[in-house]
Amino acid sequence: MAMLANISQYLVLIGIVGFLIIAAFFIIQMLKNKNAQKRALGKVKASNFEAKFNYIAQKSYNYTLKIPVVRNLITRIRRRIETLSVYDEYSLRREVMKIIYTVLIVAIFIILLLLVVLPSWLVALWILLGIVFISGILIDTFVYRVEARLLKQLKEFNNRVRFFYQQTKMVDEAIFDSIQFVGPEMKNHAERIYNILISVEPEKELAKYEEVAPTRFLKVIAGLSLLVQDQGDKFSEKGSAYLRALSAVNQELNSEILYRSKLAYQLRSLSTLALAPIFFALPLKNWAIANFSIMQSFYDSRIGFLAEVSVYAISIICYLVIRKLREVTEPKNPMGMRRKHWEQWIFAKLPFVEKLVVALTPQPYSKKYFQLQQLIKDANAPYKVEWLTLHKIVIGLSIFFVLTSGFILAHVREEHGALNNILSDTIFAGTLSEEDILAEQEKTEFDKDVIQHIKESKTTISDQELRTYLSEQLGVDLNNPEVIAAYDRIAMKWEIVKNSYLKWWELLSVIIISFIFSYATIWNLQFKKFLRRKEMETEVHQHLVLISSLKEFDRMSVYIILIWMERFSVVFKEPLQICLQSFDGGPEEALNQLKEDVSFEAFQQIIERLNLAVIRISVKEAFDDIDMEREFYLDQRKEIQSRSLDTKGEVGGMLGFAPIVALTLIYLVIPLIYISVVKSNDTLMYLQ
Repeated sequence: MAMLANISQYLVLIGIVGFLIIAAFFIIQMLKNKNAQKRALGKVKASNFEAKFNYIAQKSYNYTLKIPVVRNLITRIRRRIETLSVYDEYSLRREVMKIIYTVLIVAIFIILLLLVVLPSWLVALWILLGIVFISGILIDTFVYRVEARLLKQLKEFNNRVRFFYQQTKMVDEAIFDSIQFVGPEMKNHAERIYNILISVEPEKELAKYEEVAPTRFLKVIAGLSLLVQDQGDKFSEKGSAYLRALSAVNQELNSEILYRSKLAYQLRSLSTLALAPIFFALPLKNWAIANFSIMQSFYDSRIGFLAEVSVYAISIICYLVIRKLREVTEPKNPMGMRRKHWEQWIFAKLPFVEKLVVALTPQPYSKKYFQLQQLIKDANAPYKVEWLTLHKIVIGLSIFFVLTSGFILAHVREEHGALNNILSDTIFAGTLSEEDILAEQEKTEFDKDVIQHIKESKTTISDQELRTYLSEQLGVDLNNPEVIAAYDRIAMKWEIVKNSYLKWWELLSVIIISFIFSYATIWNLQFKKFLRRKEMETEVHQHLVLISSLKEFDRMSVYIILIWMERFSVVFKEPLQICLQSFDGGPEEALNQLKEDVSFEAFQQIIERLNLAVIRISVKEAFDDIDMEREFYLDQRKEIQSRSLDTKGEVGGMLGFAPIVALTLIYLVIPLIYISVVKSNDTLMYLQ
């Protein structure tokens, strides 16, 4: 108990120190961000601390790139941040190292806890895995925070552009005058848009910017600004077409900002809460053993091992689902160099694997093959049908290996616990003195020697022979109560040791589970298909915003509208490209083919209007009621977002607390109740 009290004191001390370090780090971050904003206005100069930190960050960035594991983490963080196009190279490196330092502080703090608690290697592995997940939470927090600031500053930038445009009626001057009022995240984008407008080749510069723009709103603003500068604004009874387009963008921005804010509030701290059992399972186990020593037999048993793994698995699964619920980042164009897939590498290095995969894959032109092809297409996944078969084989074999190893390890632990456990006669830890504990240890060693003797015997020992052997070893009569108690105790342990091997039904269950979960890639594609439908709805609404502004210009045609739609598309980009390539060969045929390629009804309605505007009526007449349609679609999307928030809040709340409930019930309460009921007779005899 004294040792447990010391450990508790160390934990509290380390917890306080770690909390103070992290709190100080975040306070310094906030102060530095405020100073950065003030410096942008010319109010303060960079502090000595910030200059030193920047120097250290630049140096450490170069050194850490030489470390293989850390290099991968830095590359991942950099890729997430640089898509925002917020920083120059030096600022980008500094921001990356800020995140690395934060992750490092948290990792060191948790590793210090591990050194104090001294867990088993398996528990240490789970906790280190938890550190990896926590680093993911920190990275997401930094990235989402920057994205949220960018959206808010973009809204303010739009308002400023509206204000200055109403005064000057010149787009480039309005954007230039607005730059000095924007925040640091939006400033680089505003300067980039202004440079596009004054460039010698604005179309080429706009195309370059569209490839790296982090949000669709910036693409629309840049494209419309260039269009108005080239063709002039269009004024009607409703006012300026450019100002109405900015109002429509702001309307979408308000909806997006509110949705992100409400979602972040609904799922606040749930990811961390879901990972809590990974770090609290070991202290809870130590507490249970210290107060109820009989729990040691449960934790060392096969069921105890499976309960432990179940708690960790539930925690990780809930964390992954909650993290998926929090994702709000827009889909990006699949541009740039494509990496070499690991499936291609396996086929190139192991030709016999490719032959096996082809043999197990459904035959081309079969119904099953076509369904898989369509699923890959609907999910927009860079896969081939043969790769799905390879995924099934790899996932199935991996799960088979992990589960088989787990069952074998559970049997080993169960045998080790049966041979080495002590204090198995009572659930009360405080009823035994040190002499009783020593006596129980002697009994355990005696039982272990007897079981070892039984193992080494070449012939099977009968019950009578075992009683006789115990009588001889104890030096008492055969009918002595001590012999009877020893026999019952050893017989129970020997039964556990004798059955500690992988059984056929366990192997069969492993095969069934491995087969079921080998379809994980298929399930993932189906889930991506579901998410892709939401992306389609968002993109259709974006097209409505574009067309509502483009239709006001006199020189607007169906072909130009298709070009604009293709430039801002992600989900429908490929079919729109095909339509543009075949447009000169026959506009109606190209639009009809586009309608067949895309089965989404809302998008098909836009194509029908474009088809009508090819030869019969003007573009403006074809989309004369598009503002009403856009308002209806916006209200519909608000309703969908409201339902999505409610659903995600309820599901996230359940998933956030599910690991805590599993830890309490599966790992502590239910085992304690079960053992207390099973051992009730022994406890009453002990008390008597």
